[in-house]
Amino acid sequence: MCGAASSLTINFKSASSSSLLVKQQASSDSPPSSKMHFSKILAPVVALLATSASASPIEKRAVTADQMVATINKITQQSKSLATIAQNLNPMSGVPLLGPGAGSGTTDYQQLIDGFKGIITTGTTAITSMDGTQPYTDTAAEQKVCDAFSNFVVVHQNLLKIVIGKSGLLEGIFLGPVAAVLRSLEGVVDTLAFGIIDSVPFCADKATSDKSNLDDTLGKAVCAYTPAGSLGLNLFC
Repeated sequence: MCGAASSLTINFKSASSSSLLVKQQASSDSPPSSKMHFSKILAPVVALLATSASASPIEKRAVTADQMVATINKITQQSKSLATIAQNLNPMSGVPLLGPGAGSGTTDYQQLIDGFKGIITTGTTAITSMDGTQPYTDTAAEQKVCDAFSNFVVVHQNLLKIVIGKSGLLEGIFLGPVAAVLRSLEGVVDTLAFGIIDSVPFCADKATSDKSNLDDTLGKAVCAYTPAGSLGLNLFC
């Protein structure tokens, strides 16, 4: 009986194996299904996504309060340095028929424009880095951010007031380029300021007030270099 049972078991296994071989052969002969194609395509995609995720696990970069303060201070320093260039601006430089030696001052409008572009670049980088930053919960850290922003507003307003004072009839050929860079600056500063305000609920009211003051000065600067907005005396700004 035991021998018969063993023989029966072996025969059953053999039959099962043969049946499995037949199914495998039939499966290999049939055309691949769309599901199989999708699996073949999906596998390398999943692998690629997994590799990318391990290489850069954080897509949205959040900045600490100290990092935000450092960024604001950097833009403040750029504004302070540019104020020196603006103060030494020679309104006659580059004006046809007057010659490079006409007027006083050692810098020209292109240097001013390049300086503003540098501030725009720093601000744009800061905006990208701030994406994903949650409101801070440490009131002391928030206050540091607000203090840095307030200082930036004071320094930047001083720069803009100098630039406004340099506008006039003799610089008519530079009005367009300066107005264009000021408009770009206005957009970047506006976005950056909103990001800062959203991060500091403790002192958001003060930061909002500072932003409003800066917006007013920026608007006047753009107006001063817009041909239809000023006749050299800021009559409409």
